Amino acid sequence: MTPGVEERPITERVPDRPSFSPDKVRQVGLRALGIRFIAGALTSIAAGAVTLAFGSKAGGILLAFPAILAASLTLIEQKEDSAEAREDARGAVIGGLALGAFAAIGAVTLGHLNAALALASATATWFAVAIGGYFVAWFK
Repeated sequence: MTPGVEERPITERVPDRPSFSPDKVRQVGLRALGIRFIAGALTSIAAGAVTLAFGSKAGGILLAFPAILAASLTLIEQKEDSAEAREDARGAVIGGLALGAFAAIGAVTLGHLNAALALASATATWFAVAIGGYFVAWFK
């Protein structure tokens, strides 16, 4: 938290909607990129180790883990504030739910339907959950 700045409660949203700014991308330092890279690499190594130890089903579950989320949220909290980090965490939760819905539809349909149709169904489900979650999070 920034000294002298009162932290907003979790129920209060940040004032700006998510957007993309090429200028902000250029401002990301090598240290921040390194932290994200290391966090992602360690998560991938952990998923590989679990796969070797317990099989592909157990390891596959870990592939859905957002590898750099923890590092990213830490950096956002340091550079911005806790409220900004919470907003990113909310987006990650919505993305995780959408990915889970994709996996569930894929697991149910692959092997029973044409692979292209199964993947199209899973992708449509992912899209619907992600967009629906965005609207619920931002426009309720």
